[in-house]
Amino acid sequence: MNEIMISTVLYNILIGCFCVVVLSWAVVAIQTVINDFRREKREEKKSAQDDEYHQERMKALK
Repeated sequence: MNEIMISTVLYNILIGCFCVVVLSWAVVAIQTVINDFRREKREEKKSAQDDEYHQERMKALK
């Protein structure tokens, strides 16, 4: 009876660790997607600013 109880506890610990690993992996994946989206927005904004600056410089040269 004692062996069954110990193995049940070990299985529960194993399943708990697995759940923690899967949940942490999911959180990291969500954070990565959010950061990629924000980075794309920043790059688009910077590109638009660079284009505008370039156009203004070309007008100033003429």
